[in-house]
Parts: sequence; structure tokens; C-alpha cells
Amino acid sequence: LAHVGCRVEAAEHKSKSRSGDFGGWHTCTTCGQGFTTQMQMGLAEAYWGAVQHLDEANRVRQDAGVVLVSALVEQGRYAESEARCRELLAVQQRLPRPDSVAAITAAHVLGMALYEQYKVMEAEAVLREVLSKR
Repeated sequence: LAHVGCRVEAAEHKSKSRSGDFGGWHTCTTCGQGFTTQMQMGLAEAYWGAVQHLDEANRVRQDAGVVLVSALVEQGRYAESEARCRELLAVQQRLPRPDSVAAITAAHVLGMALYEQYKVMEAEAVLREVLSKR
């Protein structure tokens, strides 16, 4: 097992040493599997905390937002994930590429969060839209 703080330091180092490689925030560099439970949430919160001051259209900030909403869903924090997904998607709609990977992923997570809150009609509509873009 590792400490969240140690994994944060490793993710920061990887992000800086490999420009544009933010995988260390959500994927183990040793085994290639996604982080889970407390590690996933701790890294997601640290990543978001490190970049939330950036312009809302910044690609890194968008990536951190997606990592955070995904972690929130995995933790069963569906209402919070839904609200943050909607914020991310509102920003994405104002950008030149509203169908970016971050936007599609945020919409997918929104659909999952809605479904888990028994908002199945809205979830279906969101997920159908996601499928039409893939």
C-alpha cells in the first residue's frame, strides 16, 4: 500500500517530467490499473486542488475535473458528481471543441450519476447523446 501524499508527489513529478502526461493522477504507473477507493478520491481531490485556479477552459483543469467527477461517482457521491459534471459541461459548451474527450467523459459520468440517483429518463437521454458522439 502507498500513502496518498506519496502518490500525489509521484503524479506531480510525472506530470512535470512528461509534459502532458497526467495518467499518474488516476492510473498506477506500476500495474497500469486505475486507482480505487480512498487512493482514487485522495488523488482526485489533490489534482483538482492543484489546478482549480487555472482558467476554466484549460485542458489540464478539464482533465482534473473529469478525474474528480469519476472518483465522486465511484465513492457513491452521486449528487455532488452530477453538479460538478454539469459545471464541466457548461464550460465545454463554450469552448471551440464542445465534443472533446473531456466533455464526452463528463457527460458519461453525468449519465452514471443520474442513473444511480434513479433519474433514469434523464440518464438515458444523456447516455444516448454520449453514444452518438463516440
